[in-house]
Amino acid sequence: MNAQTDPMTDTPAFDMKAGQYTLPSLLIRRNDPDELDRYLGEQVARLPRFFEQAPLVIDLSRFEGDEAPDFPVIVGMIRAHGMVPVGVRAGTQEQIEQARLLELAVMPRLKAVARRSTTAAPAARHEPLVIEQPVRSGQRIYAEGTDLVLCAGVSSGAEVMADGHIHAWGPVRGRILAGVRENPEARIFCRDLGAELVAIAGRYLVSEDLPAAHLGHSVRIALRGDRLEFTSI
Repeated sequence: MNAQTDPMTDTPAFDMKAGQYTLPSLLIRRNDPDELDRYLGEQVARLPRFFEQAPLVIDLSRFEGDEAPDFPVIVGMIRAHGMVPVGVRAGTQEQIEQARLLELAVMPRLKAVARRSTTAAPAARHEPLVIEQPVRSGQRIYAEGTDLVLCAGVSSGAEVMADGHIHAWGPVRGRILAGVRENPEARIFCRDLGAELVAIAGRYLVSEDLPAAHLGHSVRIALRGDRLEFTSI
């Protein structure tokens, strides 16, 4: 059935489109409500604007506890801290059914990114997305399937993301996220680091946790295991 159209323009009143969004994930390893409440409070206090009304995915891919997670408690805590739980990833079939009862979406499992062999033919790459103008507060730039090159600065309150590497030639004061489709090989090259948040493949640090020795300087950021590594360049 077609969507209703405007008789003056023949334009459909509605369209269903695919979109690419970066959703923060809450990785739960054990069922510990008190610790979860403390942890969520700390994260929101560090970066309140980032987490305010932010959609959040509950990730059970590394859940180790013998006791099943208490979804009503977890969902209630997330909402109490100002975030919006939207889905659950991984988990057992029983856990998935519990999540559905709370009207949470079932998110697809993340695919592991294999390291390319040095003898394999390189995969085809798209041309990088080049942004020559400053990225202002409230703006959001996403380089889908490629690298991002920023020729000017990124203001506080702005967000820049890429599936590949990010090269920032101006000062970065907003949020900068590389490898957003769980690509741990992505890198960030920044001439003047002062970001609100830095992330690679979902592992992030907020401004208060960035190494002071690299603030205001040129730096290369890589992911080593579960830790972001900063190297002067």
